[in-house]
Amino acid sequence: MLTIFKSAMAVSAAAIGLSLAAPASAQSNTSTGTIALSLTVRNACVVNGATSSVSTLGSIGTITFADQAGTFDTVDGEMQGSLGALRITCSPLAQPKLTIGGGTNDQGPQRNLVANGRSIAYALYSDAQRTSEIAIDQQLNLGVADGSAITVPIYARANSGGQLQAAGVYTDTVQVTLSW
Repeated sequence: MLTIFKSAMAVSAAAIGLSLAAPASAQSNTSTGTIALSLTVRNACVVNGATSSVSTLGSIGTITFADQAGTFDTVDGEMQGSLGALRITCSPLAQPKLTIGGGTNDQGPQRNLVANGRSIAYALYSDAQRTSEIAIDQQLNLGVADGSAITVPIYARANSGGQLQAAGVYTDTVQVTLSW
């Protein structure tokens, strides 16, 4: 009987030893998830090399006609911006439009330069030959942007209408709107 007891103790001790020596067999649990990232990039356009898009363009250029005697008939000019011709750079795939609005001295569809209550008619054009007139509030579609500068030439022609003009500095200011 003592031998059976010793052998049972040995088996029991062996079983205890094994259970202490073996690692716990706990299940490993894992969960997976996601991280959502989002970046909204809006189309942007800048004028004449500006570093950011702004809501007010300010002066985008000037058209200064060469000085004329009061007996002139017609005189041509071309808009010059801070970098030469007007340059608009927009995000790729944007579809910019430039609206050439009215001036401060318009009379109906006629643009006018004014000095001392007198006026000289003028027109704006999109081509150097001055055959494609830009009407008041006309929108110029600039195509689909590719990220490089779009040059927008604007030409002008003033006409005295055959009248002798009084001396003075004749001026006008035209509104423009860039949309995309």
